[in-house]
Amino acid sequence: MKSAWIKPNLMGALLFFSALFIALNLLPMPSFTYSAMSGRATVSWPGAWAGTALVLALLLYGLSMRLGAACPRQGAARMLTGPLLIIPQGLAIAISVALFIYEPPEIHGHLERHLFLQGNTDWGGGGLFAGIVAIYAAFGFTAAWHLALSLQDLPASVSFGRACLKSLGILQFHLLLFLVAGTAPWPYDARVTPNDFRNLFLFAAGVYACTLLWIVALRKVRLPMSARIALAPLFTVLWLILGSDGNTARAGQLVQAGQDPQPIVRGVRHGLMLSWHRLCDSTLGDIGKSGPGPSGP
Repeated sequence: MKSAWIKPNLMGALLFFSALFIALNLLPMPSFTYSAMSGRATVSWPGAWAGTALVLALLLYGLSMRLGAACPRQGAARMLTGPLLIIPQGLAIAISVALFIYEPPEIHGHLERHLFLQGNTDWGGGGLFAGIVAIYAAFGFTAAWHLALSLQDLPASVSFGRACLKSLGILQFHLLLFLVAGTAPWPYDARVTPNDFRNLFLFAAGVYACTLLWIVALRKVRLPMSARIALAPLFTVLWLILGSDGNTARAGQLVQAGQDPQPIVRGVRHGLMLSWHRLCDSTLGDIGKSGPGPSGP
């Protein structure tokens, strides 16, 4: 067996762990048993699945290392922020935020906690909204850094328009995940008047568009690479500041599932975000009038 199938390399390791992370989300859940008599809890995987998963993991390791060795070198920073880790990063952020970090204010009673992530009044929809918005913010950084690193070798003679088209090609997988994951939860907006999922999707699209134009424009400025990396996610940082007082009308309010939040302006920053929602709703209408939303609380 050639050493390329065994010898570890960075690209191969990223391929392996990315595929492994995705596979773990597709495997059957382990069985959980608890004995009240002994007070002991055990967790076990189905034997057939565990054996099959182990064999597939070993085969996957060799294939990943072989593919990684054959890939062209592009630097660790570009690989860590590039298409290879899009899905694992998205899953990790969504799962950690929606299941472990964010809780609706109705549960913990702290209205000022996670204002940036609060939206949609359905409890399941609220957790999903928090995960989606967290992904928007995280990808605002990683995609910006990846684009800045990828454009550093582009000749200065390339025009602004051609550089923008090149940037769209570089970020095509980031944009694809954004379109798929960002539009999938829109049916939740049919349950309440605020169209939080749709409106924040459009807002994030604007942030990404400004980021792309901003990074392409930075090519014409003589700055060290470290400065470009620091300035690349500027518009995402501005959004974090703007939305820190709440991205939606629901921020800072106690509401029940399906109940419309009151349009109470918390401050200047929150007022600007609510103005964006009013603009989207007045222009595009209410999703709830186009069809029923998901059933259940």
